Amino acid sequence: MSDTTLMVVTTLAAVAELMGDMEAMANHIKGLKAIVSLRGGMRALNTYNNTQVKVCRADLEYALASGQRPSLLPTEQISWECYVADRGLIRCNHQPSGADGLRTFLETILDRKLSNVLKDLHAFCCISNLAYQTTRKLSPDTYNEVMISVLYRLTHLSFETDALQRVVRTGLLVFSSMMFMQRYVMDKPYDHLLCLFTSALWRLWNSTYTKVPTPIALWLTVLSHIVAQKNLPPTDWRCIWLDRSISYAGIESWPQARELLRSVVWVDFIHNRPGQNAFELAMVRLKGTAHSKSSALHYRPQPYVQ
Repeated sequence: MSDTTLMVVTTLAAVAELMGDMEAMANHIKGLKAIVSLRGGMRALNTYNNTQVKVCRADLEYALASGQRPSLLPTEQISWECYVADRGLIRCNHQPSGADGLRTFLETILDRKLSNVLKDLHAFCCISNLAYQTTRKLSPDTYNEVMISVLYRLTHLSFETDALQRVVRTGLLVFSSMMFMQRYVMDKPYDHLLCLFTSALWRLWNSTYTKVPTPIALWLTVLSHIVAQKNLPPTDWRCIWLDRSISYAGIESWPQARELLRSVVWVDFIHNRPGQNAFELAMVRLKGTAHSKSSALHYRPQPYVQ
């Protein structure tokens, strides 16, 4: 089977997914799996003409759209070590308020495999932000390698009984789909994935025993507003949680909030505009609440005059 055949099948899978025909897409992915097996496995595919990348992308798109695990790279073939975070490609020094708690969270509370993915995404975000600021182009090879490494690890992980691990995993999946799949640019988010993220976030919101580091809480709540793609009503639990996260962090400006978000994972040219919009709406709500409390404190009932 030639590379051309593989490219035809990946194109058919993409078209089926955009048309909402998940059954046809599943059949095309099965066909890809059979062809890849005949070719000697994923690692035997041509890397010079992006055949391997395009096949992996089709496999991952089906996994994100359907909620199934990807099938072309088995769990036993996945490396769970850091891929870019320990290469020394960039030196980032994020030390906002709450960074110490985040470091402890990554080292002692978060699952090691999930923590390594977050560290890789953080490093990649720092590289992307630096490239954008210096008008340099990001290496396509680095972009594709990180995409494959991060998304295959995240889609193979599962934390059904741990609310915190589950919401971090699904949050990173949503974030990665925005960054690597550009679904929100096409205005076609992965509905199944968004439902998983919102459900996991709701579960954590209702957990009274789970402590969430300030940067993680802020990142999760801002991300929930970004993916909502609409302004949520002030009474929505996501708005209430975002307002509380901002208050608890002692944040008074968008630059402060952005620095805290960068300490987790954040790409300025993708997330700044919707993130700032969510933050500013939260600040309006908080100021309104403070004004209402102040008015109540200064209110004195007037004597009744007949």
